[in-house]
Amino acid sequence: MAEKTTSEMYPLDRAKIIKKSISSYVAYGILAAVILIPSYLFLFAISPMICYILSTIFLAIFIIIPIYQTAYYNKYFYDVRNDFLVIRKGVVMVRETTLNYDKLQDVYMDQDILDRIFGLWDVHVSTATNMSGAEAHIDGVKHDNANAIKELILAKIRKAK
Repeated sequence: MAEKTTSEMYPLDRAKIIKKSISSYVAYGILAAVILIPSYLFLFAISPMICYILSTIFLAIFIIIPIYQTAYYNKYFYDVRNDFLVIRKGVVMVRETTLNYDKLQDVYMDQDILDRIFGLWDVHVSTATNMSGAEAHIDGVKHDNANAIKELILAKIRKAK
């Protein structure tokens, strides 16, 4: 039988889908308000069709957001392997980050406001490169899983040094 991956042993929490959907709704809601309100105020008398098309586009985006976030959740993969850490995420544009333990400088956990509300944590690893901060994190795990992942990575770093 194949050995379980870290993402199978310490999975993301499904609340991540709701959290990411809410944050997307807020961002797109602000964008929709900035675009649609002026459109209806100034363009509706001239061309109602443009306003209807814009409204349809924004409605479609609001419907697609939870579908996309579910797909993102299902594709999210991470594994603390013997020689390196692998993090793969993305739906349309998949990004895979592979980090050698001897290059890792820091491992920490944090939360943003929505993480606190949903009881989620992010595990960050950093190297000397700028890219690691943006790409090298596992987000959306419960505290116990985040702590276990952090300890696994720290053990590999200690072993690599």
